[in-house]
Amino acid sequence: MSKRDLIIEKSIEILFERSIASTSIQDITNACGISKGAFYLSFKSKEELLIAIFEYLIQDMISKYQELINLQTEPKEKLRQYFVLSFKLFEKNYPFISTHARELINIVDKEVINNIQTQCKIADQITLLLLKDIYGSKIEESKYDLSICIRGMMKGYAEFIVLQKQSVDYYELSKFLVNRIDVLVHADLTPLITKEMYEQDPKNHVLIKKEDILDEITKCKEQYIDDSFITDTFELIMEELQKEHPRKAILLGMSSNLVTNNLNWLAILLKQYINNM
Repeated sequence: MSKRDLIIEKSIEILFERSIASTSIQDITNACGISKGAFYLSFKSKEELLIAIFEYLIQDMISKYQELINLQTEPKEKLRQYFVLSFKLFEKNYPFISTHARELINIVDKEVINNIQTQCKIADQITLLLLKDIYGSKIEESKYDLSICIRGMMKGYAEFIVLQKQSVDYYELSKFLVNRIDVLVHADLTPLITKEMYEQDPKNHVLIKKEDILDEITKCKEQYIDDSFITDTFELIMEELQKEHPRKAILLGMSSNLVTNNLNWLAILLKQYINNM
């Protein structure tokens, strides 16, 4: 684990019970067993740390979704596990999110909002991919409606369970929701949200550029400066991306190196870029 990730994970533990204002950098460094200087090498301030935590939670969710996509199991079981995972993550992270969401709103700028929106759109694309694996061309016209319905069902049930402190078997609930999606798919209804409507919003087009990957590598490099395997991987990726025609096979191999070393978010960005090549 990089020092940056260590700071984030320990800070999440601390901030489950406290506001960012009542938490000092010394509290965080004591929990991590590092110096203040080491903290400032990763974050300029507590506010920057809070933004990084929210991005970390979203990226962790997407990484786990990506692992589901790669599972060797039948597509409907992947969708059931997708729901189970989503409910578990909501239950785990809701106390932190509900406590610090207002603090986040007060400090974010347009660039941060754009980054978070991009990450959420990548999550939406994974939902669409799961649906396509199950239903194929049958949902070509209705997939955007279905993804919105799924988002709404998950949010509604998750809030009810957590806020009402209900005990629910997540797998049974997930089977129930997959059955409901089956009903929606096979209903003879004209979709409301068309492809044209969905694509009208430029934020719904997630096009990862090589600059996005290079920026992410720059963020990560200092954290892995003592790991020659990772630094060599970074160098190979950067060298390949500078070519007029980057080789997919090389980049895919490097993405596997990243996953092996828990750099899942960078691996996802790289795979998104490869898919658009």
